[in-house]
Amino acid sequence: MVGLVLERVPVPGVPDILRVEVGEQRAVVVPDPDQARRLADLVGGLTERPAGTTVRVGGMIRLVPAEGGLLPYLTVLGNLVHGGRAAHRFTQRAAAEEGCRAVGSRCGLDDVLDRYPHEITPGRRRLAGLARALCARPTAIVLEDAAGLPTWGALLDLDHNPELLSAALLLITPERGRALGFEEVNGA
Repeated sequence: MVGLVLERVPVPGVPDILRVEVGEQRAVVVPDPDQARRLADLVGGLTERPAGTTVRVGGMIRLVPAEGGLLPYLTVLGNLVHGGRAAHRFTQRAAAEEGCRAVGSRCGLDDVLDRYPHEITPGRRRLAGLARALCARPTAIVLEDAAGLPTWGALLDLDHNPELLSAALLLITPERGRALGFEEVNGA
């Protein structure tokens, strides 16, 4: 099942057509950090797409910013519930918290669910941002990367987190060495 298709994205390093199937982990290396950010914003729908550019998703797409994208006034669990509100809109709060707590646990966040983002390490903030995205049950997840932070490949645990295999994962990174664990795609 196709999770994400990008066509004619005007960013160096991105092929004319990029497909990421559900269950795949692919990476695009965009050496210019500003262009990498632009690509993440284009794919995530935060920036208007130029004419001719197409982004197709088989369902919902979630962007995980390099720093995790957590709201500072909510606990980690509060962020997960807030991020999953689209998937849980008809669910009681207690059931939504229970489901998000389970996702957080599979992401290795049991010990920080009641803490605030500023109280946890950058790597844990990244994982919390990913767990927040997973709580929404998206078809595609875009992982933004930045130097100086733990790599996504080192943080992901596909064996203990089956939700990761139910989404197409696209890593956007400025450095080839930070794409370990992802299949790298090359621009034409």
